[in-house]
Amino acid sequence: MKAKANFKVFIQEDDKAMQKKIAEELKEYNYVINFFSKSDSAFELLNFNPDILIQDYKTKKVVKCYEWSEPYNHWHM
Repeated sequence: MKAKANFKVFIQEDDKAMQKKIAEELKEYNYVINFFSKSDSAFELLNFNPDILIQDYKTKKVVKCYEWSEPYNHWHM
């Protein structure tokens, strides 16, 4: 039987107590969780190809790698 793949989850959170709480809340999903500072660039973090990037866990703000707030044609001249 093929083993279930784990999602690589990046979470931007500086508070150590909150990191511990988040890890506890998500432990049942067997995610590979990496915490980063909120001051880190989300675009630079995306270069590491996370499956999920969470910028604000409290408000559940999640960024998918190919989901943008504006269409690309917005920048055409």
